Amino acid sequence: ESWLEREKSIYKNATMNFTYSTNIQRSIINDYDCPPEKVKCIYAGSNVPHNKEPVLNNENYSNKNIIFVGVYWERKGGPDLLKAFEKVLKIHPDAMLTIVGCSPIVDIPNCNVIGRVKVEELDKYYLNSSIFCLPTKREPFGIVFIEAMMHKLPIVSNRIGALPDFVADNENGFLVNAGDVDALAEALIKLLDDPELCKKFGEKGYSKVADTYTWEKVGERLRENILPFLD
Repeated sequence: ESWLEREKSIYKNATMNFTYSTNIQRSIINDYDCPPEKVKCIYAGSNVPHNKEPVLNNENYSNKNIIFVGVYWERKGGPDLLKAFEKVLKIHPDAMLTIVGCSPIVDIPNCNVIGRVKVEELDKYYLNSSIFCLPTKREPFGIVFIEAMMHKLPIVSNRIGALPDFVADNENGFLVNAGDVDALAEALIKLLDDPELCKKFGEKGYSKVADTYTWEKVGERLRENILPFLD
């Protein structure tokens, strides 16, 4: 209780609190009794270098390569993705799964485990993919999703945390309930069935990121909210 009270006092005594996502904005207001006018969501940006207009190398979204990018295999939902991918292979036996960021032991076919790579090298893996899937179970924010959207990839993930802020279900990706492997597989199969849908989702996601989720835009929002206090 003493820690919670200390945390509340920090937020209340601040001139302004900035958050990356609306769910944390609501939490600071509702769970910590902070006045709404002291909490602003300014979003976040991508940390992976990218071209203004990415040139994809995914055979126009028909190479059937699903990419997972995450360091923490269990927390990021890797085991659920493998179970879903087994179901996917029954419908699309030529589908591929590329795992970047960690090195789990995988005993099913068509999986390419890359492991840890430098941030500068991530770009090529995104560009060679048609779908981004990370069924994360607990997520502070999820900048990796912003990176994938910046590379015009449709998203498949769970309906948790900040995900609903930047993934609009059936507009630039699919969100399912955490732990629902069948729904996860169905979402992946639907996208693999329809490269044009992948392209449509990818373009929508890219537009959303370019309009909202860049560090330049974040800086502008910070400036807009800070300058009035300096007058």
